[in-house]
Amino acid sequence: YEKISASFPYDDRLDSLNRWAYLFSELRLTPVPPAGAYGNQSYRTGRSSFIITKSGMQPEQSLQLDNYVHVVGFKKKSTTFTIEGQAVPSSECFLHNALYEHLPEVNAILHGHCSLLNSHAKALGIPVTSIFHDYGTQELADSAIELVTASMNFFILKDHGFVAVASNIDEAGKTTLGYYAELIELLRKRIPA
Repeated sequence: YEKISASFPYDDRLDSLNRWAYLFSELRLTPVPPAGAYGNQSYRTGRSSFIITKSGMQPEQSLQLDNYVHVVGFKKKSTTFTIEGQAVPSSECFLHNALYEHLPEVNAILHGHCSLLNSHAKALGIPVTSIFHDYGTQELADSAIELVTASMNFFILKDHGFVAVASNIDEAGKTTLGYYAELIELLRKRIPA
């Protein structure tokens, strides 16, 4: 990472992103071990820039600006992200960057981990990437790009986690909750009376 500034301009969408990051952690859609949340959330700020949760973030109910980083550029040759902010951005910058580049209509990406969504993806009609790739890699990002289409707003990275994409943060969050509600209903029906 190449840090060009220790701060970035406040944007009121940060409050919305923080609300969803905190809610996802409370619902265990982004489990939070001591090392930080398994998951990351972002919103687009420009053609090739976005605000993203920091690496190892511990979601908090009240907004803490140092939990977020502004990614302002990406140098493909050196695979280096140019950033503004106090922290190191999420290891999934490759994924978020690739999705924003590939889907110009997408302005928000919410990524989390729920093993029950993974294991019931087929029953819920959720598309899944074909091959497992390690987190934080360009290969993982590429597998998402191979799968995703402009009409697809929710999918699973094989043996990894879910990704919701939308034109705004609330829409991505509500899409995720919709699938989570379908999962709960599916599980409820499978329990003998």
